[in-house]
Amino acid sequence: MQPVALVLRDSYLMTKDIDLDQRTDAPVMDGLVNRCIAAAFEALRGSTPVFTKVQQEHLGFVFKSMRPTHEAIRELLRPENKSPLSVNAMPLARLQLETLYSVCLVLDQPQYLDLYLKHCWKQIYVRHLLMSAECKNLSLIMTELDKQLLALEGLRKLAGVTDEEMATIRREQLGESLPVGMSSAPIQQFPTPGFVVRKMRDSDRKKMLTRLYFEYQFLCSFVHFSPHPRTFMGFFDDREPFGRMFSTGELENMFQKEIAGPAIWIDFLSIVQSAAEIVSLFPADVELRRAVTDAWAVLSERTIMGRAVWEFRAKKLLGII
Repeated sequence: MQPVALVLRDSYLMTKDIDLDQRTDAPVMDGLVNRCIAAAFEALRGSTPVFTKVQQEHLGFVFKSMRPTHEAIRELLRPENKSPLSVNAMPLARLQLETLYSVCLVLDQPQYLDLYLKHCWKQIYVRHLLMSAECKNLSLIMTELDKQLLALEGLRKLAGVTDEEMATIRREQLGESLPVGMSSAPIQQFPTPGFVVRKMRDSDRKKMLTRLYFEYQFLCSFVHFSPHPRTFMGFFDDREPFGRMFSTGELENMFQKEIAGPAIWIDFLSIVQSAAEIVSLFPADVELRRAVTDAWAVLSERTIMGRAVWEFRAKKLLGII
């Protein structure tokens, strides 16, 4: 596949300076995050022809799940945790950003919400089949695995996986023939952010996610085998030679500019814009619109990427000129 590319002539040209050293109190941001998540969750309890009630419940849980991840990032970045441990906030920020991509995808093309659930079940089931194949001669282990079958079946129904899809998994993994009368029905992998950008139909969403893809790639360097996480862990570890190369002030500046700042703002942006995307489903929801607008009043003035996303997508979505 071709890499995601942002055409420079379509990028947003900044005309107003941003003070990159300005800070926003953590309790203020936490309050805005909580309001956005709560408003999105409550909105999804309403009525929309786009999703079924079950689908809305699953999407609402996606929003609820962003709160503990936000809290974990906050905990890792507490002043007393300014250590190698703090670098692990970056993969969690990546998780939040991936959630924004996924929310945009399922709103753009709702059938992907079904795939989200089915692919998750497929992963669980394939793992069960693998363990069963490895342990078929171990009676105690097989007894425990057999006990999981009832729960797996319940999850299958919840995820909407059909008998044909389950039989297709068994054919793929075990070489079994499909039962008479059944056709192959493979479950595809849920899309990654690069695929999401290429498949996005809404032009404004596509432009926004293309801009954010460069932030996503940066965060990926803290997940894959890369010098980034190991270098910063060495800098923030006073037991290592690297950690003694810099003054306290230099380490503080590095921590804020390279770790705390990106993790905090990408986390904040991911939650706020995910909630903003729900406005397209429930345009008459006053509390949702107010919560997102208040959060964007902070976000659009604090970061370059926030300003770009505001201009590419959020401003029009919220009806602000």
